[in-house]
Amino acid sequence: MLDENDCLKPNQRADITERVLRFIEEHGITQAQVAREVGFSSSTISEVLRQRHVSKTGDRHLAALHNWLELAARRGEIIRSKRFVEITVAREIMLVAQTAAETCKIGVVYGPSHIGKTMTLEAIEGDQCFGDPVLIRVDEWLTRPLPLFRAMSERFELPSTGTFDTVGRRLVKRLADTKRMLIFDEADRLVYRSLESIRDLHDNTGCPILFAGKPAIYERLGFRHVDDFAERLDQMASRIIMRRDLTERTRGDNPQPLYTLQDIRKLIHQTGLKLDVSPDAEKWLQTRAGALGEGGIGKALARLYLAAKMAYAKGDATITSEHLEDVVGLSIGEEDAARMAEAVAQASGMRRVV
Repeated sequence: MLDENDCLKPNQRADITERVLRFIEEHGITQAQVAREVGFSSSTISEVLRQRHVSKTGDRHLAALHNWLELAARRGEIIRSKRFVEITVAREIMLVAQTAAETCKIGVVYGPSHIGKTMTLEAIEGDQCFGDPVLIRVDEWLTRPLPLFRAMSERFELPSTGTFDTVGRRLVKRLADTKRMLIFDEADRLVYRSLESIRDLHDNTGCPILFAGKPAIYERLGFRHVDDFAERLDQMASRIIMRRDLTERTRGDNPQPLYTLQDIRKLIHQTGLKLDVSPDAEKWLQTRAGALGEGGIGKALARLYLAAKMAYAKGDATITSEHLEDVVGLSIGEEDAARMAEAVAQASGMRRVV
């Protein structure tokens, strides 16, 4: 929340304006509707968002708009524009994201591929509940500081040319005091200098950070000694407010399944299948989705799609585990499997996890 009596910095004015305008566009509402919610006139909203004149009154109005977005998000009145199934793994990620956003600290979530990390991160991107996060996927060509910071600059519509020092200073100036969360997916790919640069960016802007990736990120962030990087990275570890091993509950003295049956039922419901799914098929999907290294939730849903086709062709009204077992042996190439998983992802409102 912002104090409505404080003067805003230029980057804060630009950030609030960008967030309000994007919210209006994504949710299909008018400036007049926003004005009624906040208690301003339509002309006031229009004038403030154009930022033609900088004044204490204008800053007060922008701060009020910022606070309205945050309060509305907390009350659950801002509905995500993306269809999303909140399963157990997703809830754990969202808990870490929420804690990092509220404390302006660093959060870490890690686990193997194909368990729903990317799906969840894409769902919370831009959500006001989590500090209006910006999601940066760390592709192989973005592992080093300069390419990474240039990609981040482009996300904020800043010039990406110049030295690393120049690009970094632009980012700090743009993000300082905005509390925008930066999410780094596939963060285990980052080299140590990039991790240190992100820590510096966090220190200089106060922006919360969320790292997501494979378990290797745990060591890279300094929780264990890694050659001569341990002392430097311990500084990163001291800034981490919460971390979650997303598969921890599947181990130990009382192991639990990665996905609950309720998770599986939610996903089946979201697919909109016109056939029933038997309890033994639900259990089959739960077991296969939680079998790490076998394609995870995406492949399990692809098999559900194929089983539905098979059941329909046979005239069966219910999909059983037998249908699911029958499609496991089908010859399906990698390209066809990817296309099938994408079709299921679109049908279920889930994005395919890469």
